[in-house]
Amino acid sequence: MRSIVVVLSLLASFILAEEPVSDTKPEFVWPIQGLELPGLITSTFGESRKDHFHNGLDISSVLQPVKSMSPGFILYSRYAEDDPFEDERGSGNIVWIAHKNGYVSGYYHLGGTRNETVRINKQVSAGDTIGISGNTGHSTGGHLHFVLGKDYGKTLLDPLTYLPPVEDTMPPQIANLFIHVGENYTNLNDGDNINVSKAFPLTVSIIDGGIKNSQRRGVKEVKFLFNGEPYKQASFGSLRFDSGKWKTKEGHSFDDLFFKDRYLVGVLNLKAGENTIKVQTKDFSGKESERGFGINITRISGGN
Repeated sequence: MRSIVVVLSLLASFILAEEPVSDTKPEFVWPIQGLELPGLITSTFGESRKDHFHNGLDISSVLQPVKSMSPGFILYSRYAEDDPFEDERGSGNIVWIAHKNGYVSGYYHLGGTRNETVRINKQVSAGDTIGISGNTGHSTGGHLHFVLGKDYGKTLLDPLTYLPPVEDTMPPQIANLFIHVGENYTNLNDGDNINVSKAFPLTVSIIDGGIKNSQRRGVKEVKFLFNGEPYKQASFGSLRFDSGKWKTKEGHSFDDLFFKDRYLVGVLNLKAGENTIKVQTKDFSGKESERGFGINITRISGGN
């Protein structure tokens, strides 16, 4: 992802160098359209992907028209037909479009072959069809992976902040708290008594159901309080490449926020007696949830 962003940044900044840049947020349209759209959003920006942030929005779809989100020009496209002897890349067939004010948008896992708009027309309007959704590349089912960037791709943005709002009826669900010891983990219930010898990672499972429980999406914001004091907070509205890593606006890298595909509260040095952890979170539509956990700790020898 980093290499293509760098290339696109150079291309877009060179081509758009003469255009005035403003802070005005353009009006964007959804790349996949239809009445069922709210139920088709399967993954959101900033989720865990084992060892990296999910850098876009996944919309479940196959063989549906994919639209340009805003006026612009075709910056780059790559299809399997370009080199049929090359191994298929993880992103599959892709199209990138440059827009005004330094915005760029990417459309991954496209199906079929390059359409005439992309092949011939460098200029596109909002809502122009630039391909069809598919299942190419490293994809476990038909969907569009949609990426939005600014500063010519140096900053990645949560598309849900910029696209027209969609229905979301359920607040985030704060499920289980876990303590990890080596490769093992234990579910911690409120009021549990445990023995510890040193600091261990604590994680929490949080999902956003959207409009149905089968949707297991990430959240927009998370905040942790440890023994009544603010401990960590992060917002997943944008990611910027800094010192070799993608980071949130608070400066958190992936490893600061996730462990074993769950949200990382922290490597906490739990004190003897009662310890409290409060989790506060918000989804992209602004719905909030909060849950507290109380743990009774007995310190034992053998750790640091």
